[in-house]
Amino acid sequence: MKAVRLMPAAALAILAAGFGAAPASADNTVKIGVAVALTGPLAPYEETEGARCMADKLNKAAGPNDPKIEVLTADNRSDAQLSVSLGQKFLDDGDQVIAGLPFPDALIPMTTMAKSYGVTVFSAPNTQVEMQELDTDNFIAGAVPDPINAAATAAVVYAKGGRNAVLLTSEDAGSWSAKLPEWFGEAFTAWGGKVLGKFNYSFGITDWSPQIASIKALPEKPDVVHVCGVLPDVGILIRQLRANGYDGWVVGCDGFDDPSLESTVGKPEDLNKVIFATHGLVGMGGPIDTFLAQCKADGFKVNGIFDALGADMVMVVAGAAKKAGSTDPVKLREAMRAEGGYPGLTAPTISFFEHKSYPVKTVPVIGFENGKRVLLTDAMPTKIPYLK
Repeated sequence: MKAVRLMPAAALAILAAGFGAAPASADNTVKIGVAVALTGPLAPYEETEGARCMADKLNKAAGPNDPKIEVLTADNRSDAQLSVSLGQKFLDDGDQVIAGLPFPDALIPMTTMAKSYGVTVFSAPNTQVEMQELDTDNFIAGAVPDPINAAATAAVVYAKGGRNAVLLTSEDAGSWSAKLPEWFGEAFTAWGGKVLGKFNYSFGITDWSPQIASIKALPEKPDVVHVCGVLPDVGILIRQLRANGYDGWVVGCDGFDDPSLESTVGKPEDLNKVIFATHGLVGMGGPIDTFLAQCKADGFKVNGIFDALGADMVMVVAGAAKKAGSTDPVKLREAMRAEGGYPGLTAPTISFFEHKSYPVKTVPVIGFENGKRVLLTDAMPTKIPYLK
């Protein structure tokens, strides 16, 4: 049976009710310092407005002995090195949890720095396997790793009749943009599909004609194109593929889950064979939409699913502080991984007990009907490649 998702108010009530732990210590404020892309190409994917909004809600609902959550932000300008420098400042300021640009070139040095402080690096939107392979105990990702994302869409598009795929890859965002399409290809092949070819591109692309020409030149006609990239790049790709007569499936990852996708593509009919895997349901009237609407009404500039991941992070940290009865960073991390997990926004429960560095969660796969988002599946996929 499919689990019923908690409405935000219900989740807040569970957190406010506590977990039977002792009261928090006298210094009962947990500081979460996030070096975030407020500007630059990754700005649509930042999580802090949702985190700040959830912290505001929890703090207002907290009892006199409950821990308070303070979310501090600084603009990393979509730059990994600046993210690392800002992370050091957060550590020097005594923050118990920090985060940065959600890619390994920022998170690996930040995690190494934070270890000697006992501090956890909690990257709400991180999905890359490099962080799961890192030999450290002080990293937590709020999203499932990329091979799970890839397997979810492979199962759906194969079930819908897709049989011949082309992969578009980029080295610009590490394994997220370079390897996730290949993992899709592995899972797709495991179902019985075939990968016809792989072509490279760079972020910021506005003219996909070389890649489209390479696709058209293939001896066999593909009916699936997979790409894991950002907006507006992937929206432009869909538009240009359709203009060149391609009527097959375009399959993507969580980078597609930006409200600007529909407007970038333009014609509603051009979205009808677009699917992507994401972290939760946005734009379909569910609890995340309710939360985002409440946040907007309260003056927070939330954008979409990544704000919901930021909210998850705050809910887990607040629940862990309450359970631990402490704001000590090491005790906080231990409590974050407690059996049973904590209420979440993108899932009824967010649990790190099983895998330590990433949660146990289902993967929603979104499609379109008449230009409107629809849920295709929301399950833990099988035939997951690479991930051990």
